[in-house]
Amino acid sequence: MIPLDHQPTGYWATTLYTTPRTRPKSDAPLKDLPPRAAQRFKRAREGIRALRHVTEQVVFMGTAWKWVWMYEVGGRKLGYLHPMETALSGTFILTETEERELAATDGLPRASRQAIRGGRLASGVRWCWMEFPDLETVDAFVAVIRLKHQLLARPD
Repeated sequence: MIPLDHQPTGYWATTLYTTPRTRPKSDAPLKDLPPRAAQRFKRAREGIRALRHVTEQVVFMGTAWKWVWMYEVGGRKLGYLHPMETALSGTFILTETEERELAATDGLPRASRQAIRGGRLASGVRWCWMEFPDLETVDAFVAVIRLKHQLLARPD
């Protein structure tokens, strides 16, 4: 797990699912999160799962992130959703090439651009974290996941 720089102090201590041996059901946040956060989880999850050939897995990512919802296409990571006790956030990862391509994309939402600028670079991959205070930010996250999905779907 890559530590990210911009979460509030103690943020990862508020992860909703903490027990390594107890995998949450894939739809558990819909009932376990407060209503607005559950609505944001549903919107993000449905937006990502609507993309062709995307898989969703609930995976334990170590002592900081704990249980996350991981999305991939063809075995390549698109992003992660982080259900917290009272909120939801997400992380997407970009290679240098993907980052350059997205930088040239018109209409990338401001929240997504901010996450890219603030993302931490580790081993040639930028880890971009976003809080989801509203549905507009969820849509910005899904938009960047959709663009990354398009990049990965292109023939080489």
